Amino acid sequence: MFRAKPPVVVPEVSTEGRIVSVVAGLILAAAAVKPRPNRLLSVLALATGSYLAYRGATGHCPLTKAVHDHCPEWESRGR
Repeated sequence: MFRAKPPVVVPEVSTEGRIVSVVAGLILAAAAVKPRPNRLLSVLALATGSYLAYRGATGHCPLTKAVHDHCPEWESRGR
C-alpha cells in the first residue's frame, strides 16, 4: 500500500533560542518545586518553566503563532 510522506515541520525558534528556553525553563521549574509560602507563584513558575522547556525542546512557540495569526502586521517586522 502507498503511504504519504508526513509533512516536514520546520522549527520557528532559532537554535540559540531553543537552548536558552530549555535551560531557563528547567531552572524556573526546578526553583518552583521548592516549598514556598505563596503557592500561586510556585504554580505559575512551574507552568512557565514547563512551557519554556517545551518551547525549547520542540522549537515551536504557540504564543508567537497566536500573535502572528491575530496581528498579521507583525509578520512584516521580522523576528
